[in-house]
Amino acid sequence: MRPGVLVAALAIGLALTPTPAAADFHLVSIREVFPGDSAAPDAEYVELQAYTAGQNFVAGHSVTFHNAAGTAIGSETFDKDVADGRNQMTVLMATPAAESRFGVVADATMAAGLLDPAGGAVCWAALDCVAWGSFSGGSLSSPAGSPAAPAGIPDGMALRRTIAPGCATLLEAGDDRNDSAADFAPVFPAPRPNSVAPPESACGAAGGGQQGGPGQRDGKAGAPQTLLRRRPPQRSRDRTPTFRFGSTDAGVSFECKLDRRPFRACRSPFTARRLPYGRHSFRVRARAATGQLDPTPALDTFRIVRRLR
Repeated sequence: MRPGVLVAALAIGLALTPTPAAADFHLVSIREVFPGDSAAPDAEYVELQAYTAGQNFVAGHSVTFHNAAGTAIGSETFDKDVADGRNQMTVLMATPAAESRFGVVADATMAAGLLDPAGGAVCWAALDCVAWGSFSGGSLSSPAGSPAAPAGIPDGMALRRTIAPGCATLLEAGDDRNDSAADFAPVFPAPRPNSVAPPESACGAAGGGQQGGPGQRDGKAGAPQTLLRRRPPQRSRDRTPTFRFGSTDAGVSFECKLDRRPFRACRSPFTARRLPYGRHSFRVRARAATGQLDPTPALDTFRIVRRLR
């Protein structure tokens, strides 16, 4: 074969050879939004979650913030990719105050004052948007439907996407119904940066539901999720505060931790022994019968004061 013909043949062959798919950022949804609260109004964050692997190339892509009228009031851009690209991984964008309050290291920093609990919207890279409260703006870069939490995000609560449709233990494309009111609900905040391994697992072979109850995933017990159902006020004179908690799974036990003390077995309700005045933190995690622990314990921070102002 003449050299020119050989080169042309090689070029055609290379053009027809499929190339491996590159990592991307398109199959990612907004998972959780926290606008701060009365005790720490600047402790704000937005958390994203992937519903397939290889979506960790987020560098150069932005989260846009809108007020209740729909006006864009700010935009924050990821300056680097995240390391963990497995399916269900999360990416956390948070203010320094949120990092301090929840004891996490965010994957990107955002300015404070961009999330109004009374009403607003957040959009991720023109791919996914969530609106809440008194939001009445026009069209966003992606459909958001009716606002979640029409009265506003309750003080101390975050908005989190439900993953119940289809497989209730796994974020899937079908979990985004383009309707904030259907997709999101208030929960206690639990920010999860990319460094935390995702606990979500696929459902059994039958699909469309859980095998053997909430704790059964692919026929095996999975990591349980912890729910903090009652906590003390952010500022209180009560030196023996009480916490109530539960889990998405049945048949679990719990471990509690106050401040720097180690985790110890506990039950709900849990009442702390007499605490000193000042700032405190409480964590609780569920343990499955197999011994698997919730990798993201529920967290609350509070302050005990001598008198309320």
